[in-house]
Amino acid sequence: MLTAALLMGIGIVLAQTGMLPQRCWFVAFGLAWAGALALTLLPRRRLVTLRPLVLSVAVAASLVALGGARHATWTHLPTHHIAHAAAWAETDEVPVTLWGSVDEPPVKARSGTRLWVAIDSAATEGTAMPTPGRVQVTLQQPRWGNTSALYPALILGNRIETTGLLRPTPTPRNPADFDYGAYLQRQGIHATLTLYDAEAIAVVGSKATTRQRIAAAAQGFVRNAIAAHVRTPEAQALLAALLLADRSALDQDVQDAFRQTGMMHLLAVSGLHVLLVGLALFHLLKPLLLRFGVSWRWMEVSRAVVTLAVLAGYVLLTGAPTSVVRAFVMAALFIGGGMLQRQTDALNTLGLAAVVLLLMRPAALFDVGFQLSFSAVAGLVLLTPLAERWTPKRWWRPSRWRWVLQSTAATLAATLATAPVLAFHFGAVPLAGLILNLVAIHVTAIVLLAGLLLVATAGWATPLAFAYGGAAEIGTAVLLGTAQIGEAWLGGWAFDGFVRDPWLVAAGVAFLLALAAWPRPRLRWRTALLGISLLVGHVGTSVLTGHTQPRLDVVFFDVGQGDATLLVTPRGKTVLIDAGMRDDYIDHGTRTLLPHLQRYGLDRIDALVLTHAHADHYGGAQTLLEHVPVGAVYTNGLDSDADLWRGLLDAAATHGVPVLTPDGGSLLDLDPSVRLQWLHAPASHFADANEASLALRVVHGTTAWLFTGDGEAAAEQALVQRFGSLLASDVVQVGHHGSHTSSIPAFVERAADEGTRAVVSVGRRNRYRLPHAEVLNRWRSAGADVVQTADAGAVWLRSDGTDVERVAWR
Repeated sequence: MLTAALLMGIGIVLAQTGMLPQRCWFVAFGLAWAGALALTLLPRRRLVTLRPLVLSVAVAASLVALGGARHATWTHLPTHHIAHAAAWAETDEVPVTLWGSVDEPPVKARSGTRLWVAIDSAATEGTAMPTPGRVQVTLQQPRWGNTSALYPALILGNRIETTGLLRPTPTPRNPADFDYGAYLQRQGIHATLTLYDAEAIAVVGSKATTRQRIAAAAQGFVRNAIAAHVRTPEAQALLAALLLADRSALDQDVQDAFRQTGMMHLLAVSGLHVLLVGLALFHLLKPLLLRFGVSWRWMEVSRAVVTLAVLAGYVLLTGAPTSVVRAFVMAALFIGGGMLQRQTDALNTLGLAAVVLLLMRPAALFDVGFQLSFSAVAGLVLLTPLAERWTPKRWWRPSRWRWVLQSTAATLAATLATAPVLAFHFGAVPLAGLILNLVAIHVTAIVLLAGLLLVATAGWATPLAFAYGGAAEIGTAVLLGTAQIGEAWLGGWAFDGFVRDPWLVAAGVAFLLALAAWPRPRLRWRTALLGISLLVGHVGTSVLTGHTQPRLDVVFFDVGQGDATLLVTPRGKTVLIDAGMRDDYIDHGTRTLLPHLQRYGLDRIDALVLTHAHADHYGGAQTLLEHVPVGAVYTNGLDSDADLWRGLLDAAATHGVPVLTPDGGSLLDLDPSVRLQWLHAPASHFADANEASLALRVVHGTTAWLFTGDGEAAAEQALVQRFGSLLASDVVQVGHHGSHTSSIPAFVERAADEGTRAVVSVGRRNRYRLPHAEVLNRWRSAGADVVQTADAGAVWLRSDGTDVERVAWR
């Protein structure tokens, strides 16, 4: 079954690439299955034949085709699906009225309350039509007007009517952004709707199924039991995470502490929970049923049925996350095997669990939770036995030390097995958990057990419920303290660095398999050789694609109505021109710039250029100064009374970063292969901060780049008079976000030529209605190829010194 799951996974990955139409996958599956069936039924006429090999290939091909066909079915959307309505509504900006039912419990988040709604019909301009699909509806308080408006209290199964601007699922705006739209689509969500008006949504009935009513009632009972018998909010939030898989009430700092110490898995409902809920009950029922005189056969059947029913209810209670479904399937096979007196193999049951999940939702293969859950269990099964094999036998004999060795071996095995997944998705493999989990796993088990007993005794044994609640509070205090102390003392114990190259990820998996196959030398060396071959493939493809050649990378970030551009020179020097906006709602230093630096292994900013003291250009700079070493800050010398600007200067002083004002015509000496020259006139020549923006010309080989900040007509005229034909550039950042106050004809004529790329950093649907059409036409008339961050997201350009190419980062 594990082999079957891997083959289905290959088919799902191939189908994701879109290499074959949907029908072809079904045809391939039918042909492969028919071939395998024919080979099985045909009589065997020769002693030596290739039929077993051909049969194996046919079965393998049918499993690959099955995975591809299932994924093609999952991703196929009918013509009247809500996804098509969302694409049409975004183009025409027409409000859409939706009717549907809430099919997941509402979740409170920073962005507001999120609902996943199963839509059955939609209407525009009064015409309603059946429209299937699921939509994420976000209820936000308006930033102005009546901010005290209350939305209706919504629960699972409510039928609602809502009106607003329907949008497709979002696409990443910058290279390091989490692809939230792809995540939603993997959950079957193909459109979003954000509301700011409480009157735009109304409950018009109930469409709750029996399952939803039972699940909602059970969750409500658990929440009420926790609230009634546990005093501290921290303990209540942690118990909700452990029992209901709901982390919405957990403080973000607490979650960060668990994440940085490698203890985040303890907050995910997984096999530990199923073990306590199900298998403990399974073992306790045996002596109880035998004491009542039940025969052995009926005892096995009865406890299996009761345990599986309880576990199925627990799966529904937690919302059926991947890890719980995986643990439920494995527990069901273990219990069923015992009832039928059949041995169960851990890897086989793991494979069957994967097959079940992939058949239910093939897109789960790309979920981080799926990958972490299955890799961790595979590591426990394959790598943990090596610890006992490689450690002296006498260490395992004293029972008081055995649990320490077992816990250490299990934690090390799970850490190694999940390392490729963590490095690929998060760029960090925490190592502090190797020590902290020795305590934390057992404390979590105690807290979870206390929480379960609290729920079991709530309502009829109040003293016991309070006793278990107190025990849970003590346990949560210990667990939180372990995470916080671990973050303070061991938070730096981690492998940092994204590993996104498929060759390197595959090589890491191959070496882990070689380690798991250590007792089998032939298999061990074969998998190790495979890993080495994959490393050679990585080096070869890097050379062939030119990734090892010196180059200048320039990323124009999408920071809304603001500017932020990062230059990385051939020798790895970094120049950041402006840093985007920071206000009460967003900080692009935290949201956009820091993740990009971390994602691409850039641990320093050599020059932070702030073209002028307007918040949409310097807002994120303070965050960068507080988290990243900065060589120097360059400004135009004009100060500002804004608190945000004063905070930036204070942060620079605190971290010993010099704040410099460069002279026009001077050079910024960072990398001998790149010439960086200041072009601006002295700020004293202008009365306006925009006009006094710093201007920078960058030359790499025969390619030239020009950045002028928010320089307007007077600044551009000064550039034309002083530098003339030197302004001609392969890439120009259009001044002042495409405003008509900039891009005067004389400047455009000097800067642009046929093939010039003109990049406009501008926010989508901004209130200034930028860029102005006449400005765009002026650049296009000069032969420039105009691209806007509002349309394209971040624009990543790369130069080898001769040509400039656009990098497809999505």
